[in-house]
Amino acid sequence: VVISDNKFIGASSGYLVVMGPQNAQKEERVRDIIVERNWFQAGNNLTQRAVVIHSYETTVRNNICDMTSGAPWVACFEPSLYSSTSAARPPYQIWIYSNTAYRGNSGSDFSVVKIDTTSTNVTVQNNLAYAPLSTSTMVVKGTGGGGLVQLNNSTDSQIKNTLPDWVSAAPAVPANFGLTAGSYANNTGASVPVWSDFFRTSRPQNGVIDIGAVEGP
Repeated sequence: VVISDNKFIGASSGYLVVMGPQNAQKEERVRDIIVERNWFQAGNNLTQRAVVIHSYETTVRNNICDMTSGAPWVACFEPSLYSSTSAARPPYQIWIYSNTAYRGNSGSDFSVVKIDTTSTNVTVQNNLAYAPLSTSTMVVKGTGGGGLVQLNNSTDSQIKNTLPDWVSAAPAVPANFGLTAGSYANNTGASVPVWSDFFRTSRPQNGVIDIGAVEGP
């Protein structure tokens, strides 16, 4: 299943996209999912999460997640068990690569990835984030049930204190998240199974992949 090239805007729910069983009674195992090149916008203060992942063997890559105007605490991507009473299994083998996450207004808690205690083998790599007005900023909140890997992401401090030198200091559309030559995201990524960016520009451009959803000059 491929979910790609969409714009999702929050409305009356706490989340934008959920992948998993239809209810707690069915043992429906949703797996082999790719979520890429989507633009997620919180929309209003009801939105807490952009993507909830109850599925398995799922890749989330090259997405732009803008949680500006969301709930006080927000997370872009959340691997979590559907329900403690569900017949479904907890998420495992989740790969979260090369996404850009942002919040432009104030909030209490901002996370790129929020992991519950049951999810296993979650990899978070090459993700770029900035939320300068959030009280608490974290790349990954929670450690899951084992097998967590975190590499080549913005640091928790960079999320709060270091402008990524995007084309716009207050990005509002995907093009604003392009990197300028001075960005710390340039050439700081590691090799991952991502071959193009949000705009389908091939990666890498200068021998080393950039972090975030948009490959720089």
